Amino acid sequence: MRKQANRDISSDSKVTVSIVLPVYNGEHFLHQSVDSIIKQSFKNYELIIVDDCSTDNSLKIAESFAAKDKRISVIHNKVNQKLPESLNIGFAKARGKYLTWTSDDNIAKPDWLKTMVEYLDKNSSVDMVVGTMDLINERDEFISATVKKNNVRSLTYRNNVGAVFMYRKSIADQIGKYDIGSFGVEDWDYWCRIALNGTIGYIPDNLYSYRIHDNSLSSLYREDILKKMAFIQDKYSDKLVDRFNLNWWNKTKVKYLRTNRKYQPIFVLFDIYKFLLKNMTNLLLFWNRKLRRRTYAKYQIQV
Repeated sequence: MRKQANRDISSDSKVTVSIVLPVYNGEHFLHQSVDSIIKQSFKNYELIIVDDCSTDNSLKIAESFAAKDKRISVIHNKVNQKLPESLNIGFAKARGKYLTWTSDDNIAKPDWLKTMVEYLDKNSSVDMVVGTMDLINERDEFISATVKKNNVRSLTYRNNVGAVFMYRKSIADQIGKYDIGSFGVEDWDYWCRIALNGTIGYIPDNLYSYRIHDNSLSSLYREDILKKMAFIQDKYSDKLVDRFNLNWWNKTKVKYLRTNRKYQPIFVLFDIYKFLLKNMTNLLLFWNRKLRRRTYAKYQIQV
């Protein structure tokens, strides 16, 4: 059903990170994607390219890289398997203690691997790390940068992970394979399962360029993905609410944001109000010298 490039990698030295790169007719950007991995500052990795029965030059490009770099291997699916199963096929060959995957149209910045490896090495209680990224167009032009808060609870109503992540093989062994029935939202499904069984850490480092173009999976299957997003919310939201032990306010937020994201500004404003209310006294005492002196005198505070 599929074949692996005829290079035996089993005798190679122990690797730290296994990267899977699924590709289907991605010849236009594939060279740039693989080249960005080769240029990583962290070198102890293996790259497993899974060609999902491409009809263009993707397989030829992948094999040309594998012929020049022993860290790269190629698997060719004889039948199109789609993204979730191609990930499963690739990770079945993975030998690293840390796992990640990338796409044929995106670009990893030089410290992509190094930054996430160092974080997981230093934080043994964290099962998965998430970073931030730039959005670019098909001409490599910058569109915007994503900003992520350290708030795994947002997974209850949206996929707040994006394309910058690395997780331990131990948590992958625990939760199993990517769900082939969740094509288009297989990543969100997987992150929810990690959140239910482990710990996710968020870092501010911008490590990746995510390309937006008309031929990307998210563009081609937009309507189907929107339907499946609602399915993921129904499948995991209540479980995640219980897992994170949310209070009544955050439960209400989740309930409304699952229905319609238009409510988000209301909740943001109310959260700001709560923050100001809670910290008003401290803020006034800090910034208002007269009020501070009066308060210190009244309560006989020595400074």
